[in-house]
Amino acid sequence: MTSSDSQLPDFWQEAEQSNGRMAMIGFFALVHNYVLTGWVIPGIF
Repeated sequence: MTSSDSQLPDFWQEAEQSNGRMAMIGFFALVHNYVLTGWVIPGIF
């Protein structure tokens, strides 16, 4: 095992955590847009 292999678990954990945070920000924006405008995506739905 090289030194770069020991960093892989930290990378994947950080990547998944960042992905989850971005998904929740998007969901938060979607819900608030629906509350404010009544449309999920204004102009489309």
